[in-house]
Amino acid sequence: MSKIYLIGGVDSFGVPYTRDNKEHISYFDILANYLKEKNIETIKIDMFSMSTPYNDTDYIKELLKKDITIDTIHKNQIESIDICRKSGFFQFIKLPKSTKRFYNNLNNEEKDISLRKIIKDNKVIFIYSCGANDFLKSMNTDLGKLLNPKKLKAAISKEKLSKEINLIIEKIKNNLEMLIKQNNNISIYIMSIPIPTRVRYIRKALVNPLKEYNKKLKELCDNYKQVYYIDNSNLTKKHMAHIDWHPNKEGQKQLGFNICNAISTNLNKKNES
Repeated sequence: MSKIYLIGGVDSFGVPYTRDNKEHISYFDILANYLKEKNIETIKIDMFSMSTPYNDTDYIKELLKKDITIDTIHKNQIESIDICRKSGFFQFIKLPKSTKRFYNNLNNEEKDISLRKIIKDNKVIFIYSCGANDFLKSMNTDLGKLLNPKKLKAAISKEKLSKEINLIIEKIKNNLEMLIKQNNNISIYIMSIPIPTRVRYIRKALVNPLKEYNKKLKELCDNYKQVYYIDNSNLTKKHMAHIDWHPNKEGQKQLGFNICNAISTNLNKKNES
């Protein structure tokens, strides 16, 4: 049986927090189960977080530059959840049960291993999701602006759009190169951003900005043999939470299908070669 480390981070698309998702189904869990069904021993490291400063490309940069341990990453997740609860917007959020089980089963030696060392010394599939928080911060589209059509329109004006997207893509590029430098055999799958929310005017306003963002993200992925772009354009409003950017239970399932399909394609290609 082959063995891989499945590492997922860093934004909140992998956190199955929506009220309809009582079973805590996430696309990351769906992928881990798929790999196990393929007789691949899978060690899953869930880094998905809900709150700044633990859910964007800058955080991945810090994880890759410093010897930050698995235990510290877990503590950062818990802190991010506490921040969200105190904000009043996500008072029901909590860590998925499978994530709790993973950390509870680690011994002290395993907790003290750095993420960087795990990536360097093992076969790794890294799920990079997906720049949404970088996009939100760069566009300054907080919840107040999302709920105000005029403010939302100003926040994503064409005058600032291309510049800000290019800055995000450059950050992701630097992180990809750090990952590849540590392990040239790593497989990196980058999730594209689906059109968020069920609110019509928000969806309409974000179609073109996210189309441009995802186009540049795919172009970036195409520059590397180890990096694969996951097209999530088949998610519709039925797959999204009502007002925020997160996928609901059905959305998590669809994301899981998309990424399992991509990994299946690559596994088949490797078996044929």
